[in-house]
Amino acid sequence: MSGMLTPLVIAKEALIALENETVLSGLVHRDFSKEFTSVGATIVIRKPTVYTATVVSNTVNACTVAETSVAVVLNRLADITLSITSQDLSLEVEDFREQFIMPALRGHAQLLDLYGANEAVNFAGFATVSGTPALSDIVQLGAVLDAQKCGRPRNLVMGPITKAGYMVLEPFLYAEHRADGGKAMREAEMGRTLGFDCYMDQNMNINHSAGDMADAAGAMVGAGATGDGTATVDAITSAGTVKAGDVFKITGYDQWHRVSLAATANGTTSLIITFTPTFATTIADNAVVTFIPSGDDNLAFHKNALALVTRPLEAPLGGAKAAVQSYKGLSCRVVYDYNIMTKTNIMSIDMLYGWKTLDIALGARLIDSRSV
Repeated sequence: MSGMLTPLVIAKEALIALENETVLSGLVHRDFSKEFTSVGATIVIRKPTVYTATVVSNTVNACTVAETSVAVVLNRLADITLSITSQDLSLEVEDFREQFIMPALRGHAQLLDLYGANEAVNFAGFATVSGTPALSDIVQLGAVLDAQKCGRPRNLVMGPITKAGYMVLEPFLYAEHRADGGKAMREAEMGRTLGFDCYMDQNMNINHSAGDMADAAGAMVGAGATGDGTATVDAITSAGTVKAGDVFKITGYDQWHRVSLAATANGTTSLIITFTPTFATTIADNAVVTFIPSGDDNLAFHKNALALVTRPLEAPLGGAKAAVQSYKGLSCRVVYDYNIMTKTNIMSIDMLYGWKTLDIALGARLIDSRSV
């Protein structure tokens, strides 16, 4: 066994590889602290602080620093365990990295980003991809975030099919012509376009299957009041359904909504929907309510829209060799052990984390309903 390939060395190499392989996970707010915890634990993290400016009249209105917090369940214990031989452990560090560490951490990175991509369904704001993708889609997406008072910088992470649709458009096609010193080409980014730093993540291909009210319109039954989170919609398909995660917009109002609870019209042509965010203003009786069809969720967001929460795992008891390391808000544990039943050496690389949507106003979905 090479004296260089200790669990500590492997853990350090693994975290560097993981940082380089992730896309979505590297663009969000990260919360990390050094206390050990276990899978299923619920922890409380601080949300990024937001202040509101006021116009000074005669005296200054001092802001009260009121930090807010949110509970996060560390429900993902991701593991990759490999069988290794003494010959494998005699490799040089560089060779071991290429044969074992990099492939393992690509698997970890894909799963990490996949769980982050699943958070897209929590967002209410949306724009849709045209039948033939057009720059106006991206402009509309920016307008949605503007209406939601989302700050900058903003990221746009697309799945591979959606990305392919936009890459034929000039602002994306000529990324190498930008005055960024070749950064977009070197780092495989799609470049900065129309106010977004654009990326492709192959794990960003989560399809939300909407209820059968998708791509249909109804009408408000009675006026909606400011602060309402439920409404009755009629003139819909008999026995129509909505699912949690469906999104809709009311014509004439710059606000987007997400269905919170599944509901069925129960044989009638009216449906009671529960949604977020609540109405920001009074909604007129008979206003048109349009639901959006099923599609792949791409995600535009400010960094503080999402949090990736990680905590270190304790080294195991017993004779196993182990090391726990942290780097840039990520943490992993490497354990060497011996399986007496199969007479093989094993190496485990595992991580503990949880994802949390922090603020739906800081993100929006770009929904791609095309059949490709």
